[in-house]
Amino acid sequence: MWEASRAGSAHAAPPMKRWLLRPLTLGIVCASLILTVALTWVVRVANQHTNHRLLDQQVQQAAAALSAALPATQSHLLDAAQVAIATKADPQVFQRFMAPQLAADKTIASVSLWQLNSGTPRLLATAGQPPLLVSLGRAEQFFSTVRPSKDLLVAGILPGTPRRVGYAVMPDGETAGLAVYAEQLLPPSTRIGRIPASSPFADLDFAFYLGDKPVESQLVEATTPTPIKGHTASATVPFGNTSLLLVATTNKPLAGGLSQALWWVVLAVGCLLSLASGFTLEYVGRRRIAAEALATENERLYVQQKDIAATLQHALLPELPSLGSGVEVAARYLAGSDGLDVGGDWYDVIRTDDDRCLFFVGDVSGRGLKAATTMASLRFAIRAYVVQGDPIDVVLLKIGDLLDIERDNHFATVLAGEIDFQSRRATFASAGHFMPLLVSSAGTELLAGEVAPPIGVGSANRPPTSTVQLPPDATMLAFTDGVVERKGELIDIGLDRLCSVASADDRSQPLEKALDLVLTTISPDGVDDDAVLLGLRWQN
Repeated sequence: MWEASRAGSAHAAPPMKRWLLRPLTLGIVCASLILTVALTWVVRVANQHTNHRLLDQQVQQAAAALSAALPATQSHLLDAAQVAIATKADPQVFQRFMAPQLAADKTIASVSLWQLNSGTPRLLATAGQPPLLVSLGRAEQFFSTVRPSKDLLVAGILPGTPRRVGYAVMPDGETAGLAVYAEQLLPPSTRIGRIPASSPFADLDFAFYLGDKPVESQLVEATTPTPIKGHTASATVPFGNTSLLLVATTNKPLAGGLSQALWWVVLAVGCLLSLASGFTLEYVGRRRIAAEALATENERLYVQQKDIAATLQHALLPELPSLGSGVEVAARYLAGSDGLDVGGDWYDVIRTDDDRCLFFVGDVSGRGLKAATTMASLRFAIRAYVVQGDPIDVVLLKIGDLLDIERDNHFATVLAGEIDFQSRRATFASAGHFMPLLVSSAGTELLAGEVAPPIGVGSANRPPTSTVQLPPDATMLAFTDGVVERKGELIDIGLDRLCSVASADDRSQPLEKALDLVLTTISPDGVDDDAVLLGLRWQN
């Protein structure tokens, strides 16, 4: 038994290390983290795409605003050219016309009237400062390219302090050769301050270039060091015979702080959920493994305890003597389906001389150690009284003094019998127990007899006895209630079933096999309560 216990423990699953995750949990956590990272990447890319799209929209709006402001510059020069044509290039009229505009726009440094059809460009009148183009010696080169047009003709950025940008206009269809040339001041430094917060473009850092390429020498102004780093958007605005290039980036997320931080939130929440799900799965899994291990251990202990109970039960039962005289004796004990506790069923056969024997079959109420010890004490007391020579009814009377249901919380039913082999006479006394079953060639019958109250219930009288003459081929079966009783079934049905099965007794096989066949036929799935079947068979 000890070796069996050790063997059962050896097959138990080794305990899992606390720090070692199960493969299933590790796989689910990894899959959740991968999904979280993928979702975080999608959210971040979506946020970047949104910011890029908003940046493109902002740049296009800024370009549209700049494009709307440029025609005013061209219209002022065209108006001045028309006045000059109408007044035949009168310098005083030209200067008086331009004076209010110079006073209103301090960024216009110089406006001059030029005659271009005389071969060499000739300065006719100047409003404001002298043209920087002349002092740089670039007037002849520039004006040689000026032709009547609807657009401004840009001279480019003129170096100086401060720098200027020059542009001229000659009205389309002009034949007098008059052109108006203007120079506008640029900021002293290409780096200007941030856009005011009240501006709709306050979220942008930008740079303006003259031309369609971000050439550093053609930088007009910028709010950030150039070239601008990171993601940028650009737009080109027509400016006369050239263009202005606007390059911009954002100085803060255009989609808002929440959108910018959303991917962090998704990453944090996803990681927490992954760890939480992993912890929950690991906890449930370990609890399941522990429960399975506990169930396995309980099953092992159940089997072990059941084996112990069965071993103890059989140890309390006696070995049957050899009766001789042509009488065969055998007994079977069958433990109930709940075999963890020993029961109170027992049998005993005592040979008193060569021609006589006594047998007892009893059942103590209840189960457990108390019922087993009560059964043992009754069996040993019966043997003591038999040694004294007491008849079976006196034996039952005496053991009645050993048990009291109010004191011991148990009672017992006992069938006692005395068999005379030579005369085939059987005398019975029953204290609350079933009378035996008699099987012979004449038929099968449950012997009749008066039954006294069970042992321990309280009776001071000797139980009545009954005597039966047994036929030569008799087989007598004494049994306890576990053989015939079934839950939810009348006892008469069980008794009839036993009679039907016992009537098919095959006398050619040993009595032990006959008893086994009776029990397995009656209860192929086992019995609910302990069962004892004692048989005596006379050979012809």
